[in-house]
Formats: sequence, C-alpha cells, structure tokens
Amino acid sequence: MIPSFLRRSLLVATVCGVSAAVLSPLSAQAATTTLRGSVTYRERMALPPSVVEVRLLDISLADAKAPVLARTSLRATRQVPIPFTLKFNRALLKAGHSYALDATIFVEGRPWFVTTTQTPVPKGNTSDIMLVLSRASASTTASPTGTWKAERLGDAPVTESGKPPMVSIAEDGTVSGFSGCNRVHGKATLDGANITFGPMMTTRMACPPPAMATEQLFLKNMEATRGWHLAPTGDVLALVDAQDKPTVVFRRQPAEADESATGTHPSQSTLTPR
Repeated sequence: MIPSFLRRSLLVATVCGVSAAVLSPLSAQAATTTLRGSVTYRERMALPPSVVEVRLLDISLADAKAPVLARTSLRATRQVPIPFTLKFNRALLKAGHSYALDATIFVEGRPWFVTTTQTPVPKGNTSDIMLVLSRASASTTASPTGTWKAERLGDAPVTESGKPPMVSIAEDGTVSGFSGCNRVHGKATLDGANITFGPMMTTRMACPPPAMATEQLFLKNMEATRGWHLAPTGDVLALVDAQDKPTVVFRRQPAEADESATGTHPSQSTLTPR
C-alpha cells in the first residue's frame, strides 16, 4: 500500500506534468508577436515583378549599425500597397530599447525603393502599419536613350525561341532596331517622364507565326506607350501606358548589340509603315 503522503505527491506531480504539457505550447505561442501592415511608395510608376523585404531593427544606439532582430521576404504579385506579415519572438526585445521597421523593394536583386525614414514599432498596435518607401537614388541625367533588349511585353515574358525585340533610342529621338521579325525605324518624342513613339517603319520579311505574333504585340505596345521609368541602376527601362501599366520592359545592351540582332541595317531593306 502506498502511504497517503506519497499518493498526494504523485498526484501533484501528475497534475503539474499535465499542466506543463498543456500550457507550454500556449506560452510559446504567447511569446510570438505578429506585425501586419503594407509597403507602398508615392511615385506614380508601375512595379515590375519584385521581392519585398521587411526588417525589425534595434535602433537604440545612434552611432552603431542597427541589429536586425527579424526579417521577412515575399514575392510581390500585385501593385502597391503590398501587405506583409512579420513574426518575431518578444524575448528579443529589451527594456529601454527602441525598435523600428524598414523595408526594401528589390527588382531582379537590385533595390528600386528603400526606407528613408524608419517607422517606429507602434506600442499596442500590431496591425495596419504603413511603410512608405522612396525611390532609390538614381542619376539626375537618367534618360531612356541607349540600346535595349525587350524582356517583357505587357505582363508576358518574351519567349526564348527566336530573337527578342531590340531598339536603340538616340538623343534626337531616332529609334531603330528589331521587332522580333523585321527591322524597325521610327521617332520618339520625349518630354520629361513622358514618351511617345510615332508610326514604326518596318521591313516586310516573312517570319514564322510565333515571331509574327511577337512583332504585332511589340508594335502595339510601343504605340500605346506614354511614359518611361528607369531603374536606379540604369539597366532596366520600363515603358508604360497612360494608366502607368508596363507596355515593354527592356534591359540595357551594349551599343553594338542592335546591329548584331539581325545582321542587317535599316538602310539595307525597304521600310514600310506598319
């Protein structure tokens, strides 16, 4: 027979064990804080496919680099505002310290928008946090002039089969290049962030159906273009329509790339308006 005091000890130990098993997950859950909000920017420009990173920083030491306590990254599948969720362990927070959030929007691994003013973590409010970013620094002499190879037509990537459209835009607005099927030549009118393209003259070479389809979409989107945005790095040019939606997204190429696109020059073929 087990003495009564021993039975009571076993009962207490059993109850405590059950309580610990039940409460420990709740305690772990209670130690996690979730911050929710959105990332946006004020510039009127469309956002190509991108990655958004949000970080929680300890900004207590003004003269030292702020330690990163937590971060989250997500692929943006929509235009701004882009919602985010950031979870972190509250045990990382120290009494008397100050904390803030910052964010970066990356396009092809390069920062397009960054936090210029850190947002303090609100006390008692973990939702509806708005992070407003600014355009990453770009050259004041930014211009759409240069030689460019198309990577996207509207929302669709340019297919790897065949040769992609390519254009050179000169300082005087002269446009020459390749439509995906034929050589093209035309004129661009540039006024600040606004740009329009006049009728494109093309050669009349017959091409396989996929190349013809690429050419038709390329010429249609160039005609619909009303503005341009240049990546801070200067290597990606996005043409946009009147609603600021991308029409053609280009990547910068060496100047000689335009001539090598087809091995011909516009003057070597008869150009007709399209």
